[in-house]
Amino acid sequence: MRRTMFVGSVVGVAMLAAMVGGAVAGARVPGEGAVKVQAVTGLDRLPVTGVEVGVMPCATGAVSATVTTGGDGTVTRSLPEGCYRVEVTAVPSGCQLADPTHVQVAVVPGVTPVAEFRFRCA
Repeated sequence: MRRTMFVGSVVGVAMLAAMVGGAVAGARVPGEGAVKVQAVTGLDRLPVTGVEVGVMPCATGAVSATVTTGGDGTVTRSLPEGCYRVEVTAVPSGCQLADPTHVQVAVVPGVTPVAEFRFRCA
């Protein structure tokens, strides 16, 4: 039985990461970028934790990922290159969305667009 090793190539690193079920630090998958979601409240732009957001390709509208903001009010998700609609799907108790419920972003390698949502929280 012959085994093929991928050494020193981005494709090899990406394939290895896929086989072991994780990402390799510093490895970039060709045609992949990321989107950052940021949730803030007030003039001081305080972080809002626990905002649930759905991410879906513009063409299909089917949710491909659901993410939740952490303690710093942000979350970043790697995605294949393309157009995405980022939509708030759940708001933390005591808060209400101040802006529209969704934004559209273009994900391209090397650039991380920010989908920012503003809230009013008690």
